[in-house]
Amino acid sequence: MQRWGPMMDEKPSTKHLILKPKEIVPTDKLARPGDGTAISVQLIHQQNLNAEAKAAARKKSNMPFPQPAEPEPSLPAQFKPKQIEVLNAPANPADEEAIRVKAILLENSWADQRSGWAPYRFWKKKSRRTRDFLLGIGATDAVIAVVTYKMQDTVSLIFGIAAITVITSSAAWIMFVVMDDY
Repeated sequence: MQRWGPMMDEKPSTKHLILKPKEIVPTDKLARPGDGTAISVQLIHQQNLNAEAKAAARKKSNMPFPQPAEPEPSLPAQFKPKQIEVLNAPANPADEEAIRVKAILLENSWADQRSGWAPYRFWKKKSRRTRDFLLGIGATDAVIAVVTYKMQDTVSLIFGIAAITVITSSAAWIMFVVMDDY
């Protein structure tokens, strides 16, 4: 079975392929000891002494620090801090128009008591799903356990335990995950 023609097994010629020579471009100039560009402890100390001398001269003449000539470039909008405009300021607790949740709930409970509906509670209809699951699985597991006990065999015991596990977990998945409440 050839898909690509008669030359499928032949290796292509590589005679015309030539590797390019590597070109290394130095990015930093080479620092030699003694030329003043090599990092050394003496050079660091010299830079610190120069900075201290400039600071002392600036302090004597009360000259301000030099400011950068160019202003800092502005950031794009996505990197700037977000400006949030408060539309509805929080209410002052002393304000008469402030919303007080506890007071509203207290007024609602007083209205319930005055109307006569307070002692009556409307309970949610209890689901029959749990009851049906416990009855069905309890009966099925009991039958499997009785049959396993009557067989008096090790293999039957293992199969009985496995059957109880599989049937219970499958029924739980179907009743509580797949099916809706009824």
